[in-house]
Amino acid sequence: MLLRLTRFLIKCFMHLVFRLHIYNKENFPAEGAAIVAINHKSYWDAPLLASALPRSLHFMAKKELFSKPCLGQILRWSGAFPVSRDASDISAIKVALSTLRAGKVLAMFPEGRRVKGDEEHKAKAGVALIAEKTGAPIIPVAIAGKYGFLSRIDVYIDKPIWVKSQDGCKLSGDELQAISDQLMARIIQMSQHDQCDKKEQTYECQSS
Repeated sequence: MLLRLTRFLIKCFMHLVFRLHIYNKENFPAEGAAIVAINHKSYWDAPLLASALPRSLHFMAKKELFSKPCLGQILRWSGAFPVSRDASDISAIKVALSTLRAGKVLAMFPEGRRVKGDEEHKAKAGVALIAEKTGAPIIPVAIAGKYGFLSRIDVYIDKPIWVKSQDGCKLSGDELQAISDQLMARIIQMSQHDQCDKKEQTYECQSS
């Protein structure tokens, strides 16, 4: 009950303050496991997506955020779980895998950190690795616009993609990284307001 009320209040806040617009909602799966891959530009990204998308999200969030009194509690309410960025966090990966195997939606920032201004958008291979291990589709989601009072924030949802090799063999580390790079490039392309078609778009991510 408290989670529903919190989500409703955040949703109202996002729509009123940031003039939130969402495109291609029909691309978001109504059920089953899925990985939402998002560009990361602000601490606002997680609550915005949690209120904008039609299903509950389980976020990977850096563990330092959970030590902040208010933000930490909001993250726990939203189903987020801590992950260490400095090393391979086996416990966080296990939580991510169990989340997807339970048919839930995992939200990830492929870059693993906030990227500001003209910084390079470099994805890590983790999102592709988890998608391959679970068979869950990746939903590319782009946040466009600048956060500010009465500014406009647009959210673009692309069609689901699956990570797998064409011959059914396990993908190599280089192949997983290449797929993550392609995915991140697509998300950044969508996030460019003036370059993004607001209709459905097809994108496949398979190893050659």
